[in-house]
Amino acid sequence: MHNDLHSTDPGTHDAHDARRRRWLAHAMAMTAAAALPLSARASDRYPSKPIRLLVGFPPGGGADFVARQLAQHLGQTLNTSIVVENKPGANGVIAASEVARATADGHTLLLGVTASQTISPALSQKVPYDPLRDFTPITNVGSTPLVLVVNPKLPVKNAKEFVAYVNASAEPVPYGSAGAGNITHMAAELFIQNTGITKLRHIPYKGSSQVLTDLLGGHVAAYFDTLPSSLPYIQNGQLRALGVSSRERSPSAPDIPTLEESGITGYQTTTWFGLFAPPRLAPALTQTLNEAAVKGLGQPDARKALTARGIDVSLNSPDRFRAEIESELERWRNLTSVAKISLD
Repeated sequence: MHNDLHSTDPGTHDAHDARRRRWLAHAMAMTAAAALPLSARASDRYPSKPIRLLVGFPPGGGADFVARQLAQHLGQTLNTSIVVENKPGANGVIAASEVARATADGHTLLLGVTASQTISPALSQKVPYDPLRDFTPITNVGSTPLVLVVNPKLPVKNAKEFVAYVNASAEPVPYGSAGAGNITHMAAELFIQNTGITKLRHIPYKGSSQVLTDLLGGHVAAYFDTLPSSLPYIQNGQLRALGVSSRERSPSAPDIPTLEESGITGYQTTTWFGLFAPPRLAPALTQTLNEAAVKGLGQPDARKALTARGIDVSLNSPDRFRAEIESELERWRNLTSVAKISLD
């Protein structure tokens, strides 16, 4: 009588082979099942290299300041280095386009702004991405009012006097913006619609720092800047602030009246900064980035630095942030349609 393991009976070998195949199939199934949670939690191995944070504006402006605060505090929380890359042009569209095409592994991120994520898509059909489909929203970082600033040599002390000065001018008064279709341009367009003035001449630049250079030099007379960008110049007396565009005064600059207080009835707008990843980022990585950003920018020193530059910190969930973007996009599409403003 032979032991089964050494049997030369073909039927016995077939039975053993069948059992081995069943055992191997079971083992592979168990291995695959055990691996699923690891795949789902790709964040366990994240980050595996330095992170790039793209910002679509030059160094020195409000968006650049927010990006560097975000890079510092998000990097500390994730225990990695985050490199800020300035890719200015087209109101942030160039930087946003690169992130929209990037690999969704969490190592390429975008500091998106109102201009790149809602205004430009509302103004043009040629923007090379869909603001909702082609990005993964991580969190809103914060918002800030615009501030109407002028060169101190301009003979005006408030917004009402500025309107009178423009209306009385023999030649169109030049004002700067950080780019056609930028929030700094749209804020001026809203101001023009609201006041009915017709003698402002738009001079678009490639970023806030360039406008400020020419404003300080007297080459343009006025600028609807983001508060974080202009606040240092206002505080040291190099620029005169005529009013902020928010409904209430900014806690960062309580001495600056609102434009409403200055006699510009019904004028109100703000701009925001947010963190985005490429489309279809894994939910686990989205959650990891959200939690790290909220924790990092929620630190007292981070909040203090942002608030000091006029930014109202408003961190939130990816779902809440997406809903805000949808609402904002609809608002700008309606406004540009009514005002017949287009970049196409």
